[in-house]
Amino acid sequence: METIILWIGLALAATGLALALRSDLPFLRNPVRRVSAKIVRHDRKSEDGVTLYNPVFLFPNENGTFIEVRDKVYMPFPTPVIGEKIIVIHPEGYPEKARIPYPVFRALLYGVLGYAFVMLGMEITGWW
Repeated sequence: METIILWIGLALAATGLALALRSDLPFLRNPVRRVSAKIVRHDRKSEDGVTLYNPVFLFPNENGTFIEVRDKVYMPFPTPVIGEKIIVIHPEGYPEKARIPYPVFRALLYGVLGYAFVMLGMEITGWW
């Protein structure tokens, strides 16, 4: 039974790493553009009595036309505030994949998932 739980944990860690890498692949393959954007609103989502917010920002794409993109990270409070100018990044040619850079969050995500994957793999193979 313990082995099954370890294999499930390893599969979950591997899936998390694969999904994170998949979302970061355009940023790794293409040059990254940094552009100034303006927060135009916050989309709200309520779950179990908790309201979560994610910012929607407006910025010019390569053609000079404006594009509106919703950030994928939900926060428990509406930040940055509406009207605030921020820097967003997106892979060249993919302005719809723009996001607010959260380098510490990304490093922690990869660190925790990578650590779990390695430790579970070592436990399953008997190296630990």
